[in-house]
Amino acid sequence: MMKKIYKTVCLVLALAVFALLLAGCEKEPGLYAWHGGKMKVDTVMTIRIDCGTGEKAYDVDFDTYRAVFLYLKENVSDYIMNENSEFTALSTDKEKTAAVKEVAEDILTQYYSLVAACEAYGIRITEEDKQEYAENHRKKIQDFMVEIDEKNMKFKGTKEEYAEELYKNSLALIGMTPEYFEFTYYRSLLEQRLKKAMSSDIYDYISQSYFHFEQIMFTYTKGDSAGEAKALENIHSVWEKLQNGAEMSAVAKDYLSEKIYRDVYFDFYGKVVDSSYGETISDFTMDALRALNPGEYSEIMSGDQDDYVGYFVILHKLDIDLDYVCSSDATAKLIYQFPYVGATSNSAYYSKYNMLLESYLQNSSLTPTNKKVYGRISVKTLY
Repeated sequence: MMKKIYKTVCLVLALAVFALLLAGCEKEPGLYAWHGGKMKVDTVMTIRIDCGTGEKAYDVDFDTYRAVFLYLKENVSDYIMNENSEFTALSTDKEKTAAVKEVAEDILTQYYSLVAACEAYGIRITEEDKQEYAENHRKKIQDFMVEIDEKNMKFKGTKEEYAEELYKNSLALIGMTPEYFEFTYYRSLLEQRLKKAMSSDIYDYISQSYFHFEQIMFTYTKGDSAGEAKALENIHSVWEKLQNGAEMSAVAKDYLSEKIYRDVYFDFYGKVVDSSYGETISDFTMDALRALNPGEYSEIMSGDQDDYVGYFVILHKLDIDLDYVCSSDATAKLIYQFPYVGATSNSAYYSKYNMLLESYLQNSSLTPTNKKVYGRISVKTLY
């Protein structure tokens, strides 16, 4: 009997030491059991949605759940906030896990409600979409590789692995992970395509409510003849390049030291979309744009910003980009949602879109595939 107890104790101690050794190493992606070993998990949960024509079930695979969970894990606060929005105490691992799980469930339920709504319109993420994402990712990594000086590279791995690490770190600076970035990429594609599918006549509506242009402007201090001459020289150089077929945004990159380029959406009142200080387009600019058709450039124009600063500018009137307006960009969302800047009521298109998604979301339910496995998931066990 004593030998059996001794063997059991030794086994527990061995497992504990093994777990500590694992804890000291960088964790590989996966869910870890109490003894430190990885657990095999294919699906984490099933989300069921009643679409009106019958219930659909979506299995949330481990990689998708992990992408959302780890993104939230890094972005959820370590502090507890009271009703006055004051941080009062450090949260425990259990509290943080509960918060991350709750938000992850919300995000995934919303996502699969979107998937279900898209399927009703014949919209899906295709293999071509996945190949395009992979190709774009490959190009990003190549861009990072070009910038790497192998002689001074202090990294244990290949040049490509180092480029992947740099890419990962660049996303981390904006609170993002590569896996969650890919998740949001496909979500944005679905949102864009569903908005367009539900709004066949939206171009006519948007083009009457909003206007789009880009510009290159060089400024100078009044009384500074050398500065004025240089600004005039630059604007003529830009004009020549544009006449030879160059894109305005590409030309602007030749002048990285100056904030000379703008791409602007504004409403029929002249109010700039997503302006933090309520900017409006000047009558001078409005009149110049009215004289242009989409795709046309203005002549070189000059004017005064104020009593001290003058400028030379070229305007390029652009057509409404429907792919952009239906995208998930913050400015685009405002254009799609509101009939004009500062409106308190939603556009009919947004209301219809939002109502559809809400109806799917309200008729959804979520069930863990394995309650024991789901219970094991925490901020300390999922990597």
